Amino acid sequence: MKPYTYLIRWTKLNISYYGVRYAQDCNPSDLWNPYKTSSKHVAKFIAEHGEPDVVQVRKTFIEVSVAQNWEHRVLKRMKVISSDKWLNRNDRLAPPILQGDSHPNKRPENRAKISASHKEKGENHHNKLQHNRDKIRNSILAFGDNHPMKDPIRSGENHAMKRPENRAKAVINNTGSNNPMFGKKQKQITCKHCGTVAGTNTHARWHGDNCKSSLTSLVVDTDQDVYNNLASS
Repeated sequence: MKPYTYLIRWTKLNISYYGVRYAQDCNPSDLWNPYKTSSKHVAKFIAEHGEPDVVQVRKTFIEVSVAQNWEHRVLKRMKVISSDKWLNRNDRLAPPILQGDSHPNKRPENRAKISASHKEKGENHHNKLQHNRDKIRNSILAFGDNHPMKDPIRSGENHAMKRPENRAKAVINNTGSNNPMFGKKQKQITCKHCGTVAGTNTHARWHGDNCKSSLTSLVVDTDQDVYNNLASS
């Protein structure tokens, strides 16, 4: 048994599904051979649109709980459940959404308890105490035109960087040989995912495996162990 998480995707339709497999005797080699997820939404989508063009094992695990937690982490980070670009419709480890009639405050016993608490506090509620209201009002009035950022000595046209001598000094400090990057040429790299040409520093941060157009970054940055089963199918 070797639990794993996987990604399937219909590239042209921009629709994906991220799942976890931890059945007895499961192995990454069984993805789409014959295992095709247990999701009825995926099965329905396949029936309507055909097989996905991307089938990938994303990460393998030793323990089932770790695999389940990893799936939850990815679904939460990517906000998959609320996105129409994903076929996932639930997150087994996510806490239930407490709203509507399922919210605890909708229960008669809890509503009665809250009502009794409010009546008991009455005029003694902290927001109704005059000294608390005065404290809040005074803290607001303490700012206004006296706010440090409204100090006429340091704001508007009086700001230090508005002074000609300071502006000239800043220009000198960042021009020519005074600029720390003077004479240093960044190697230009073309991103294989989006085609953008950028310097090595910018490329490493925003492109390559971190590019928004990269299939890897679509899931999670640390989801690095990728095995593409398409090659063996």
